[in-house]
Amino acid sequence: MRWGKRLGITIVAFLISSVAVAESAGDDTFVPVAIRAGSAGRGSVVVEPGDHLWKLSAAHIESLLGRPAQPEEVTPYWLTVVEVNRDQLQSGDPDLIYPGELISLPPHP
Repeated sequence: MRWGKRLGITIVAFLISSVAVAESAGDDTFVPVAIRAGSAGRGSVVVEPGDHLWKLSAAHIESLLGRPAQPEEVTPYWLTVVEVNRDQLQSGDPDLIYPGELISLPPHP
């Protein structure tokens, strides 16, 4: 029984160490994101450690605007990014994305 508990703890520690950590949505730091063009004007980005959907959405909006985006500019786009990707996420939870996942970035209106 003791061996099983150690194995469980090891697996949990491994899973925790491989999850992208969410940051505050109020972070004003501009983070450049490489966006690959897809079909019908869509783009995509590969999740890096520390990424979250708000950060990726804000970086995309900022690259389009050529300036830092305000939260009220990012919010509607972020909600769209969440809905477009929800069913494709490994976890199924938009608050839990993993490095290496491909996130679709729909066209901005």
